[in-house]
Amino acid sequence: MVRGFLLVFAVLLLVACGDNDSKPNDAGVDARLEGFDKPDLVCPGSPECGSAGDGVLKVGVAKRAWTPVNFETYTDENGDREYQTSEPYTDKNGNGKFDGVWLFGGGRAAQSVESDVEARAMAFVQGDMTFVVVYIDSIGLLASDMDIIRKDPQLAGLGIDHILIGATHAHDAPDTMGLWGPTATATGRQPFVLARLYSESVAAIKEAVTTAQPAQMVIASTKLINDPANLTSKTDDFNKDIRDPVIMDPTLTIARFVKVGQPNVTIGTLVNWGDHPEVSHNDSSVEARITAHFPHWLRLKIETGVTTAESKYAATNLPGLGGITVFVQGALGGQIGSLRGTHPPGPDGTPITVLSSAMDMAIGVNAAAKALTALEQSGESVSELPLSFKSAAFSARIENTFLHVAFLIGLVGPHPLAGYNEDETIDVGNYPWIPLRSTYVQVGPLGLISAPGELHPELWVGGYDGSWSWGWPLYDPMKMNPPKFDEAPKPPYMRDLVLAHSGVRYPILAGLGEDFVGYIVPAYNYVLDDENPYIVEAEGDHYEEVYSTGPLCEQHVVHPILELLRYRGP
Repeated sequence: MVRGFLLVFAVLLLVACGDNDSKPNDAGVDARLEGFDKPDLVCPGSPECGSAGDGVLKVGVAKRAWTPVNFETYTDENGDREYQTSEPYTDKNGNGKFDGVWLFGGGRAAQSVESDVEARAMAFVQGDMTFVVVYIDSIGLLASDMDIIRKDPQLAGLGIDHILIGATHAHDAPDTMGLWGPTATATGRQPFVLARLYSESVAAIKEAVTTAQPAQMVIASTKLINDPANLTSKTDDFNKDIRDPVIMDPTLTIARFVKVGQPNVTIGTLVNWGDHPEVSHNDSSVEARITAHFPHWLRLKIETGVTTAESKYAATNLPGLGGITVFVQGALGGQIGSLRGTHPPGPDGTPITVLSSAMDMAIGVNAAAKALTALEQSGESVSELPLSFKSAAFSARIENTFLHVAFLIGLVGPHPLAGYNEDETIDVGNYPWIPLRSTYVQVGPLGLISAPGELHPELWVGGYDGSWSWGWPLYDPMKMNPPKFDEAPKPPYMRDLVLAHSGVRYPILAGLGEDFVGYIVPAYNYVLDDENPYIVEAEGDHYEEVYSTGPLCEQHVVHPILELLRYRGP
């Protein structure tokens, strides 16, 4: 919060020179809310992707590590895990300043690497349609960075119609947002770090597209709850919802793509679950280390297998699938994570309660065991796999003072903004709007919709009646500013509308996809501090509002996505 106060002080200086007497009206921005006309890409159907051809689906997959190499480190003389300008460092490039790899939290420079951070891509090709899903180990990616990747000359001529890029939300991946640099007003985005992210992501996309081959699917889902036979057994062997109301989707979906005629040869696997990759970040006993957190272990163990000695969820030794696994983050807003009292079982079944790399590993290995078991016991084989996708652009108004500052001083970004006069004071009537995008893709029975941030799960599933609470109390009525359930949105919800597409049986939410605007908080439970909004969180469970676009984020971000999901053509 200290950083928040410093940023607000900076914005006061910046906006003080504006003219409050002549503010433009930002209502002229086409926010494309509930009634927007149509998507800007529909396949098959658009001229560039008009046909499914012979109907054969081809799938390609690739991965690349973008972990910074040979980077500068420092000596943490006072042991506070934050870099101080008085502390010695390795000046490897000889420029007289410390060029650290900055991690989430502020002032935290990486001292070593625990696991690679990667870009993993899966390409779907059918007829003249090509769609790519890329998830990158990062706390969040902005559209401007995504566009640099998409527009790379190496991808020209590959016939790609759209590339959906998302972030796994790994907290101890290098800072791609800019918010966690050496000081409150210095960006954490390092050009040498971003250059490697761009080049390796492009390489993964190119390989995935150029190696696509005919594929069939085996797909399954399971619930990561304490006792699958008891839907009220809670979830804290895996994760929790630590914001009221307690509503979460513990569904893990796994889709394995195998070679046609060779069902034991995996091309690639897509796995989806919603959980914050963060626990080892909170281990104060170790130095700051680059890591992908639990997604590293989840992907690795799906590929290589889980033995009975590694997880209590492996009733027998579970062989790995081979190939390359792509993890797509889910609906993790509202602090769906493994902090504050979770106890994932370790290899011998003993609960791990210390926030550590061991907990990261246990979460990933156990989730992999559940995924492999579900695929083995209830996997559905599908050979008819029609591909379709649609994508729409829209805009959301930024009322958050913290974000105003971050964009104005170049801390976050770059990112295009619209709908305001840069020469005038940012205030009511002259708020900037941020262009956003959402994309829906369907591959046979699998339907995926993206959300540009950390979506609160109730906006995905509903569950205001406690039906998605898994034995947890829905809320604590003794807390300040409790949810106003009488104002909660009515169905259908995003998940319902994904399932409404013909043939969809496996709906998934691709969180932090196409952009990153922080938490997507529902209006019925949106509360700001009266005196210091966006700096001090309101009493009760209202941390997420501080890192959201503003009170209208549900209307401006979720409603267009609902309309995209309803769209069925002219």
